[in-house]
Parts: sequence; structure tokens; C-alpha cells
Amino acid sequence: MGLFGPPTYPVLSVNQAGSSWNSSAKSSIDTKTYDYIIIGGGTAGCVLASRLSEDPNVSVLVLERGPVHDAWYSRVPLISSDVTSKATPIVFSPSAPIANANGKKLDVIHTEALGGGSTVNAMLVTRGFIGDFDRWAKLGHPSWSYEALKPYFMKSEKSLSHKGDWRGHAGPLVNQTSPLNATIHTSVQTAASELGYKITTDINDPDIPVDVCATLDEAVDQKLRRVSAYNAYLPPEVAYERGQRLKICTKAVATQVEFEDGVAVGVVFEASGKSIPGTFYARARKEIVVCSGAIGSPQLLLLSGIGPKEHLKEHEVPVVVDLPGVGSHLQDHLGIPLMYEIPGWDSVHYLDYSALKGLWEFGKYMLGYPGVLGSTVAPVSIFAHSSHVDQQTGRVVKPTAQSSASDRCPDIEIMTMACISTDVIRPPSMGVFSFLLCNLQPKSVGTVRLASTDPHKRPEVDLNFLSNAEDFGPLRTGILISRRVANRAAANGYPIKEWKLPASESDDDVDQFIRRELRTCLHYTSTCRMAPRADGGVVNDSLRVYGVRGLRVCDTSVFPCITSAHTMVPAITVAERCADLMKAAAKRDDVEEKLI
Repeated sequence: MGLFGPPTYPVLSVNQAGSSWNSSAKSSIDTKTYDYIIIGGGTAGCVLASRLSEDPNVSVLVLERGPVHDAWYSRVPLISSDVTSKATPIVFSPSAPIANANGKKLDVIHTEALGGGSTVNAMLVTRGFIGDFDRWAKLGHPSWSYEALKPYFMKSEKSLSHKGDWRGHAGPLVNQTSPLNATIHTSVQTAASELGYKITTDINDPDIPVDVCATLDEAVDQKLRRVSAYNAYLPPEVAYERGQRLKICTKAVATQVEFEDGVAVGVVFEASGKSIPGTFYARARKEIVVCSGAIGSPQLLLLSGIGPKEHLKEHEVPVVVDLPGVGSHLQDHLGIPLMYEIPGWDSVHYLDYSALKGLWEFGKYMLGYPGVLGSTVAPVSIFAHSSHVDQQTGRVVKPTAQSSASDRCPDIEIMTMACISTDVIRPPSMGVFSFLLCNLQPKSVGTVRLASTDPHKRPEVDLNFLSNAEDFGPLRTGILISRRVANRAAANGYPIKEWKLPASESDDDVDQFIRRELRTCLHYTSTCRMAPRADGGVVNDSLRVYGVRGLRVCDTSVFPCITSAHTMVPAITVAERCADLMKAAAKRDDVEEKLI
């Protein structure tokens, strides 16, 4: 790893990875050909490329839009999580105006780097609750239940902090329990406990109740470095060791998947920014997998002629498969920030105006001691189901024995951060603490649609937040819980003062605040979801795209519905299982060929 720039890493340019694209390229004997082509080297793409290339007899090409992002600072947890920094490999595009939020537009974030969102996120290792995956099973996907996925959760991780038989201890994703670097976090825990939320240090324990206050696990290794999917699954040593069969092409934009007689046979691609002129092509002997995320994957399918027929015709894209579900059912965790003033010394902002504090924390980090730089900004979360909470006191009410399946998952998460959580201007020298409230089971769904047939341009993303009025209920309850926790922390002696909150606790004032302050939590899912084709599904339970052969999708876009937690670990788990599905399919094909 380089100190200020990327390390030496065996990447190909687009003209090295593919052959020049022309009318005869598909059938030319000189065309670059691989067993598998993975479009997108993000969180899921890195996992899939690593697992498939374990077989010394297969060849894999990865096409990633961004570069290798592995400078020294990219592994410092606090620094690498700063999405406002120009050094962070993020591209912003505006969402469509949100009709139910006064026409507000939000930034849609696209991470362009090997490792994708796992290189810039808050590193939180949350699987989701058992009820999330059992709900997937009840929706018609029994092979995606919690028990079916448990081996993959365990296979993927190396837990440094937990010994339970539901945790993995030999996988590539190293993680450990977050340290609490600010006094406010322990004050929040005490207050939450007094309101009936059980304190836990393992949110991934399958037996925990829904209503908890959890110290979360973070993807940070023994040396306090961020562990992204890139670091875990495709580090330089793996890329070099497998260089003969694993080819990684960065700064490449896939423009379309090519089909012959209903079979996906190749990928057309160009250099990002067209830094290398020309269009290139590579063929796949076995399968092509789209791993471009819940925004990028539907865009590529649409550009390739797979999607709603009328939308494709509107953009003069030849229809390969009329599949209305492509780009539909977009889900995300809507976020509402509630911010308080706290002492500067107890907030991350102290680093901004105290050179001594900054040097102290930098010195601790370089010597390997836990501190602000070496951990997530969101170490503690409160989870709850709104139906379990008293609507006056914020206390947990014991759920009835007849709780529905949805009640066995939280519909509220309240992240706690000793820093500001919006782009509002903070007064100098003021410390800020945020409750970032998330609606974990949103009823509102949005869309991803082509804004242009230019693959270098971003699609139109309509988040469509608050289009279903039922989404206001959990948000109101979450705001109530946050206020009651803060009040109790103040009553217990912690110096916390209201700063950016609703004008009152009336529904009108709370709803106005929600519409004005809402933001995305960047957990985009379900735009190519597993479901029956007649119900708007895009892929089957093997993640194969309906209507064609040789094409799968593998990322958060295939979630039947969004999970009640952060989405990095479920994305990794989906990719782990997809790799096994593909390996099994390849073995069946080999057997069939021998029998012929």
C-alpha cells in the first residue's frame, strides 16, 4: 500500500482486457475470451471474483468503473469515511425531486473504486435480524432463509470480539466491536437501558430481542485499518498470485451486454472518461454477472435491452426482454438527523480546532492505540419496532405473543454519532452529537430509469421517499425515542442541549421536520429483485435474469426487500452464495458435456 498514492496493482487497461469492437468481433477467433465476466468490482464483485478465481482452471475478468483506491489514508477509518472529501472516490448525482418532501433533491452517491461502497462506508458489520431473511423465505425464497445463509455469514468473517457459534473466525472480513471514544455514547447506553432497551455487544446474535441498544461491530483489523471487500477479498497479494487467471480492468464502463439467440455472450465496454479512445469487447464462455449495485445494475440491463418495454422504446433501445421489474421497487433507508450541542471535547469536531488533540489522536493511531481515527463515527445504535414503544414515554412495551413476522424485525434504527450529520453550518468550536434516525422497513418504493442512452451518464433515480404515508409512523416514534433518550442523558448529568429538532412534538411540526430534513442512508436495494417474474421480479432464486441465459445479477439490487440493518454484510453474503451457485452450475455443465 502506498503512503499517499495507490500501490502497484496488476490492473489492465480497456484495450488490454478486450478486443476492438466491430461487427465481426463477436465471432472473431482473436476476441479476448474469459470463462466469467464480472461487471462491477464493488463489494459484491470483489467477493465473487475472489471466490470464482479460487479454481485454477477458470479465467475471470472484472470490469470496474473506478480505480484502485488504496492510498494510506484510504485505510484510516475516520478519514476514509468522509464522503465530503475530494480524496474519497465518490461521484454525486442529483435525485429526481421528491414530491412528498417539498420537491427536495438529494445526492445519490456512486462509489467508483475497487471495493465499492465498502471502501467509504461506516464499516458497520450488521447482518440484519433473523426475521429479515425468514421474511425472504416467506416471500417464496426458502433457500435464502436465515438458516440457509448462516454458513455464508460465518464463512465471510473473522470476528475478533465474539465466540458464539453463529460467528465466523477464519474468513477474510476481519471485524471487531467498536470502541466508545466519546462519553456521550455511554450516556446514551445508560439512558436507553433505563427506557427498557436491552444492552448488547453483538447485534448479530440471532437470539437478541428486537428492541436493543447495541455496540456495533466494525470492519477494522488488528492494526486499526479499514477492511473493505477489496482489502479482504482482492488485495494485491491475491491479484498477483492469480494473475494468470484473474484479470482486473479498472476505469472501464460497461456499455451493454451482448446476446446471441437469447444467451449472454459478451460485454461491450469503454474507458471511463473515454481516456482511451475506442470501444472494446470481451466474450464469456460460461456466464456474465452484473455486480454494479442497485443503481448501476438496472442501468446496464436497460442499456442492454432488458427492462420495461415502453421505457426501452422511449429511448430507442432494442428490446431483448420485456421485464418491467428492472429498475423498479427501489428501496432505501430514509434518514432523519436530530442534532444536539455537546461539549467540544467530547465530539469528533474537537479535531478541527484543537491542534493538540489532533496530534494526540494521530500519535495514538500510528502507535496502534484505539482512538477517534481508528474506528467508526457510529459505534452505537438503538433498534426498535414502533409498535413496541409507548408513544408518550419512549419506553419499550413488552410485545404480545401474537407479534407479526414484521414485528420480529425492527422498523427503527437510531445511529449515534459524536459529529454533525448534515451539511448545515456548525458554529465554530461547537461540539455536535447526532441521532441519525432510519426507517428500516420503508413502504415507499422508487425507480431507476435511463436519463440517456449514454452509459457514461447517470440514470434518473427517483427515491420517492414518503410516498406511502405509513412511513411517517416509525419516523415519528424514532424522533420521540431520540428525544427521550437525550432528556434522560441530561437528567443523568450529561451536558447535552437541543440544537436542530422539530419545533414541537406535535405531528404537524414533526412531519414538517421530516419533510425538510430527510436524507438518504445510502442503502439502495431491490431494483433487480428476486421475485416471480409475474410479480415484478428480475432474477430467480439462483440470481439468473429471466428471459435470457448466461446472465446473473449479484449485489444489493437482488434483495427481495431491504434488510433491517446496514447492507454491506448482506451484500457480501449474497455474493458468497452466488459463487457457490455458479460453481455448482459449472460442475453440472461439465458432467453433461462428458455424457454427450
